Amino acid sequence: MSVSSSRRGFIRDAAFAIGGVAIGAGLGYLASSVGQKPATVTQTITQTATKTEVGEKKVVAGFVYVGPVSDYGWTHAHDVGREYARSKCPWLETRIVESVEEAKVQGAIETLIGQGANIVFTTSFGFMEGTAEAAQKHPDVYFAHCSGYKSGAAGNAPQNMSAYFAEFYQLYYLNGLAAGAVTETGVLGYVAAVPIPEVIRHINAFVLGAKETAKARGKNIKVYVQWLNAWFDPEGANKAATSLVENNNADVLAFTEDTPTVLQVAESYQKKGKRVWSFSHYSDMSKEGPNAHLTGQIVNWGPIYVDFVSQVYARSWRSVDIWARIGDYMPYKWANLSNPKIESEGAVYLAPLNPVVPEDVRSLIALRWEQMKELLFEPFTGPIKDMDGNVRIKDGERATHDILWNMDWHVEGVVTPLPK
Repeated sequence: MSVSSSRRGFIRDAAFAIGGVAIGAGLGYLASSVGQKPATVTQTITQTATKTEVGEKKVVAGFVYVGPVSDYGWTHAHDVGREYARSKCPWLETRIVESVEEAKVQGAIETLIGQGANIVFTTSFGFMEGTAEAAQKHPDVYFAHCSGYKSGAAGNAPQNMSAYFAEFYQLYYLNGLAAGAVTETGVLGYVAAVPIPEVIRHINAFVLGAKETAKARGKNIKVYVQWLNAWFDPEGANKAATSLVENNNADVLAFTEDTPTVLQVAESYQKKGKRVWSFSHYSDMSKEGPNAHLTGQIVNWGPIYVDFVSQVYARSWRSVDIWARIGDYMPYKWANLSNPKIESEGAVYLAPLNPVVPEDVRSLIALRWEQMKELLFEPFTGPIKDMDGNVRIKDGERATHDILWNMDWHVEGVVTPLPK
């Protein structure tokens, strides 16, 4: 079966309904390398539960959050996904513990298990080791860790532990296409949380997109990065964003930080007559910067959470490693870009595009979206050099999953060295 037909089959089968129980909604595809035929594809499993099978059984899902639900970013998006799962699953009860320090995750897990949780979601990379230890300690409880690499499916954790992630690097590339088309100074800024591969590949994808459209307009791109060393730091994000504009002359600001602060900074400049643009991150933040909002990356965790809790409800648990990208968990095609209200489709999708983005770039964004959805285009296709001029991905080759998952270098165009 070809990759493209596999994806089309996935889209055809991905729609689901929770009346009895429909398990699956597509578990994302688990590729050993990007753009190549997946080594393992988790099949959609549909089971209709009757009272004789599950009776009045309830599933209690616990959620451990690294930030406050009110952050309007990462944690807020997870909590929206939790509420989505509750709305689809009448037999589901949920509990949350928010603003948990990564070193204290096991205490939060024990609290949730003490409250009856039979599946626990831990929603930060730094929760991974504590989650694996808890899974070993509680073999009768199911665990799903977000953004890590340990799971029973991967063979480096107990079978009652899964991993999942809604990947954004493709969307950051699309954001970069928009950024490169609207920048007037040729200088972009990035407010970055923590120097781990996830954030580094997002920065790099953003830069690759920006270079593509800027080059077509006869411009060279420079990208300055300011690291916060924290996921939730609105004060630090404010200072970093302001510095990038004032000290580096950046007029487009991307970010990985769990609040709309960077967008709000861009909006403050717009109100003063200075054209500075920024993005949504995890949630639609356009209301926080109606003039400065260019586009952005948004996640819908809901279908993924429905998948997991439905497996527990139907007693059909299977450890998986979900890496959902454009097109995954998407039962229908993307809305037309000419429609300003781009509908939420799939696990990840693009926020509405600002009319300032030129029509030719809007068309390019739509084309690249469709190509990536069908695995026909990969932003990390060589030749790609790092910021020191070393070839990291050879001409004509695509980055493998391992390269992306372990990325520890910046592409050409980034000026700021990685922290040591």
